[in-house]
Amino acid sequence: MSDSLKNSGSEKEISADYNKLVMYAGTASVFIATVFILVKAGVWFASYSSSMFASLIDSMFDALTALINLFAIRYSLTPPNDTYRFGHYKAQSLAALAQSAFIGGSAVILIIHGIKRLHHPEVVNNVDIAILVSVLAEVITILLIAFQTYVISKTKSEAIAADRLHYLSDAMLNIGVILALVFSGMGYMWADGLFTIIIGALITKGAFSLGRTSVSTLLDISFPPEENQQIIKELIEIPHVESIHDLKTRRAGPRNFIQCHLLMDGNMSLKSSHEVTVVAEDILRKKYKDADISIHMEPLNKETLTNLEFDDITHVMSQKKN
Repeated sequence: MSDSLKNSGSEKEISADYNKLVMYAGTASVFIATVFILVKAGVWFASYSSSMFASLIDSMFDALTALINLFAIRYSLTPPNDTYRFGHYKAQSLAALAQSAFIGGSAVILIIHGIKRLHHPEVVNNVDIAILVSVLAEVITILLIAFQTYVISKTKSEAIAADRLHYLSDAMLNIGVILALVFSGMGYMWADGLFTIIIGALITKGAFSLGRTSVSTLLDISFPPEENQQIIKELIEIPHVESIHDLKTRRAGPRNFIQCHLLMDGNMSLKSSHEVTVVAEDILRKKYKDADISIHMEPLNKETLTNLEFDDITHVMSQKKN
């Protein structure tokens, strides 16, 4: 009983740290995006740079998606209830999917604007001020990315990971803006439009990657194959475990979900079989401390082996022979 209470307390501490970190990261993202909009709008009106306009548009989408992200994070932190017993963590995946749509939309706008500017180049005014602001924006963006990277390492938050990917695109965008302004200042008027198109293409690529990851999570994609294989290998080495099948794994927010069927000698007592599953859970929790683990005990017989949904047994038996 004491071990159960200890695990429960640990999970509460993990949850508290997770909530605090993701909310800090989400709030910082909204604040910085808002500041960027105000500063870049002023510089764009002064310089009339196409690349700066691209950066302004991107910051506007940043602020909108960051705000949506923040609301999604708050909702995802709602504790499980009778209706949503697995929690609300997938709200972060929905927010990330929405972000991918917004990012993709902004990329299309940028590419269209860049093509127009490439065909009809215009003089960029106040280049020095625009470059200074872009450099400052790049430094702030890198600091935010560093903080988001730290939060992701501690929480594995998909929403913050999506936001980080977005700001990585911003970092590339800022570099592109700086290069475009430098070339424009040297008299290469076509550079402004060209870099805008390149930036739009890079953002499109990031939007596609983000959307694909979000959909995979919403559809309950399994752990990577090598991770599942390691779980099987560790469980089959437990004394009295004869085989394993129907291993199912998935992630939602910071939570890992693992379930499987362990086959044992049918003559074992219920108490002994339960003790084996406790050992299995302890092994899994060494790596997946916050995991929701469900292990089904089954007797090893012909009927059991003919009713498999996922035949993990082929790999398992070969491992056990080795």
